[in-house]
Amino acid sequence: MENQKRAHPRVQTRIEARLKLPDGRTQIAAQIMNLSLGGVFIETADPLRFGAELDLEFALPNTVIRCRGLVVWSTKTSPERAAGRSGMGVRLMKIGVGEMRTLESYIATKVEGA
Repeated sequence: MENQKRAHPRVQTRIEARLKLPDGRTQIAAQIMNLSLGGVFIETADPLRFGAELDLEFALPNTVIRCRGLVVWSTKTSPERAAGRSGMGVRLMKIGVGEMRTLESYIATKVEGA
């Protein structure tokens, strides 16, 4: 992946996630491979198309994060962005203030421990 300036620190992780697709019925299990306050990379065999919205749920210590996500890129159209992985970059949207603070604290702990 090319070196890009980011607005928020990004940390490598492996967190189980549940995605609920726009049809409201389809749910898929996936893995969050890295995350920041702005978004996540979700590894999945069948990434959604650019512009798709989804409901995202994943657990951090002591909290479950639930939010809306927007697919901003996919390995279907940009395979070079994920070095041999299949997945999508998802911008976090409609996330509560408390959940955002928890996410910020989690990321800070990971950055300090690196």
